[in-house]
Order: sequence, then structure tokens, then C-alpha cells
Amino acid sequence: MGHVQSVERAFRMLESIVESGGTATLTQMAAGLGISMAGTHRLIRTLVKLGYARQLTNRSYGLGPGLIRLGESAVEQQLLAMQPALAAAVHQLEETATLAILDGESVVHTLQVQSSRGLRSTVQLSSPEPAHSSAAGKVLLSQLTDDEITRALTAAGTEPQSEHVKNETLADIRNIQLLGYIVDDGQEQGLRHCAVPVPGTGRPLAISVAGPTDRLGGGSRSHVTAVLKRAAQEMATLFQPVPVPARSTKALTA
Repeated sequence: MGHVQSVERAFRMLESIVESGGTATLTQMAAGLGISMAGTHRLIRTLVKLGYARQLTNRSYGLGPGLIRLGESAVEQQLLAMQPALAAAVHQLEETATLAILDGESVVHTLQVQSSRGLRSTVQLSSPEPAHSSAAGKVLLSQLTDDEITRALTAAGTEPQSEHVKNETLADIRNIQLLGYIVDDGQEQGLRHCAVPVPGTGRPLAISVAGPTDRLGGGSRSHVTAVLKRAAQEMATLFQPVPVPARSTKALTA
């Protein structure tokens, strides 16, 4: 049990550094963990040795470069795990679907499954664009607090071009928060974009589909949003903790 507690404390320590704004002192970490200064020091020194934490010149601690490799690998595996849900939506809708994340005040498309149709919509992956300018971006903004939304819409270089556009964007965000989706015909002429949030992931995520208005119009709107919401719920399950089965008494005494 002691080893399990040590692992839990190590991860809580890393999380406390993030929650403290990227750096934390021994005193702050000890108070957050509820353990002695000596125990905190032993634990953080182990993390520093492994490269998962680093000591700064002011004697506080930050995250270490070893986490970059773990994080990049985790992102790659998570995207691979989410692709089947996105592909299932494309199969049902016969339109291109995309997964997007929020990077600061910009939306970045990280995963895309293309439709097999000859006439189809595509987006450029990993290329940031102002979040207010797309359906997926507005869905991402809708998952922020009011203060964060305000900052995102007033940040230099990403703000809407006019107060009118800003007000329209805010209205769209409020509707998304109420309905759980957006249908946008103003992003590209002749194309309709539908997007929904991926809930319970710990950070804003959105999936969207785009296609000619005549193919995504009329009664198909409710069908499209229902398919996207099912895909989003399937993706959300990938972020839930997996219960660890208890070891049997027989195994412990063998």
C-alpha cells in the first residue's frame, strides 16, 4: 500500500506544480500534499532525478523535460484511440469529420477522417486559426469560463474584426452552451459546418463535420448532430479512469 501511496503523491505533486502556475516551493507542495517537508523533499528529488521535475534558480520547482516525451506519446496514443469514433461518424454521414483542440485563443485541427465522396471538405491539420472564425472554434470557446471567453475574443491578432462580429460570436457561444451543438452556414459559402463538444476530457475538445448545404440541410440536421454527439460520448469514455481490479487473496498468498 505504501508504494501505491507514493505513486499517488508523486502525481499529485506534479499536478500541484501546474495548479500553482508552473512553479511551486517545497512549502507549497508539502502543504498541498499534507506531508512533512522531509517527505516532500525526498519525493521531489526523486522526480528531479528521473527528469520529471527540475529545480529552478530561486529554489522552487517546475515540470521537467521528461514529461514532454511522455506527453507527446500520450497524445499520439489518444488520437489513435479516438480515430475509430470519428471514422464511424464519417461512415454514417458520408462527410469529412475533424477533431479540434483549443491552443490559447486559436483552434487547431489535430485529427481528420475524410469522406470518400468526390466533392468533400478538408481542413489543414496543425494550422492555428482564430477560434471565433469557425464552428469548431466556437464550440471550444463555449467550454471556457466567461472571463476566458472575453480574453480569447480580445487577444491581439485573434479578435473579431468588429463589435458586431464579436456580439454574434458571443450569441453563438451562448446557444452552444444551451443546445450542445452549432450549425454554421457562414464559415464558407455553400458549405454547412456542424460541431459538438467532447465532454469530460479536462480540456476543450470539439468534433465537427462539413459538407455542402444541400447534403446537410433540412431534416438531416438533427441526424447529423445526433451522430456527432454519439461520437463525442464515445471519445469521452477514453478519458475516464479505468478501475483497477483488486488482487485476490489467493494471488497474494501464493
